[in-house]
Amino acid sequence: MRAGPVFLDSGIFIAFLDRSDHYHSAAARLFADPPRRWYSSLAVISEAYGWFLHRFDESAARTFRITLDELPRLKLLAIDDAHHRAVSAKLDRFRGHKLTYVDASTLVFLQSHRIREVWGTDSDLALEGARVVPVAAPGGASSA
Repeated sequence: MRAGPVFLDSGIFIAFLDRSDHYHSAAARLFADPPRRWYSSLAVISEAYGWFLHRFDESAARTFRITLDELPRLKLLAIDDAHHRAVSAKLDRFRGHKLTYVDASTLVFLQSHRIREVWGTDSDLALEGARVVPVAAPGGASSA
């Protein structure tokens, strides 16, 4: 079991549940050794749910939702007005990076919860020094 907190991004959920994903094997290994504390956000969950729904179907989206319920101690972080303002500031700070709202939201959560490791496939989540595992594809390619 990993000691430090980990943030789960949509790409790791996709890689874990989609056997055809390039990162599936790495994701399966990560989920086999869960951290003591892991987080995601309702924004990430919304993004991943939509990906499964539109890329596959309602059944795949439901499987994703049920899988979340089976992850012990996963804490889902909500977005409030103060968080939204912090996300807006982060987006302004990283103008030119084509940073999504969800990724900027994740950067805010990483900072506020002192999380240094992200399970995901998006190199943008390393902009402020977090370690992204597995290593994101060159050029910031992402599953989501």
